[in-house]
Amino acid sequence: MLVIHPDDEDRRTLLAQLRRIGCQTEKLSRAPDVLPADTDVVLFLLSRNESGDAVKWMATADAITRIAIISYETPEILSALERLQVHAVLSKPIRIFGVLAALTTAVSLAQHEGRLQQRVKALDETLKARRRIEKAVAILSERHQITEEQAYKRLRDKAMKVSSPIAEIADAVIASSDV
Repeated sequence: MLVIHPDDEDRRTLLAQLRRIGCQTEKLSRAPDVLPADTDVVLFLLSRNESGDAVKWMATADAITRIAIISYETPEILSALERLQVHAVLSKPIRIFGVLAALTTAVSLAQHEGRLQQRVKALDETLKARRRIEKAVAILSERHQITEEQAYKRLRDKAMKVSSPIAEIADAVIASSDV
């Protein structure tokens, strides 16, 4: 865990509670330019003087749990929370009650988000493969004067015969038609 917070009583309270619940922490007073390696969770102070630009790299860090620490609920801070895709919020002054609940909820939410992103990526790849298969079916149908159903069956049978994904066979058909 990385705690980005100035050295004050709130940070000491937070670090003591994180240690009590068994977390390994690293602490910084200011946000780093890049995320340190092996960081799973970042707890960071988001003040009204900042718009989150110091930690904007967090919005693109996929596999990280983000917990903001805020003192105020201004429109600017709420906008920054959304932009940084924060999983949980702790309010100042920090109290030991609620830290564990926020942490477990945020980690669970981040893991769920990661699974959803993986699923979207897999579905996107499937959709791209399906488009290539449809293109190959159209090529085979035109080339051999057969129906699209027959062309698809040829693709499928060839894929099964050589134990390759049908998308690879489709890519070969498309590549051969470009020659």
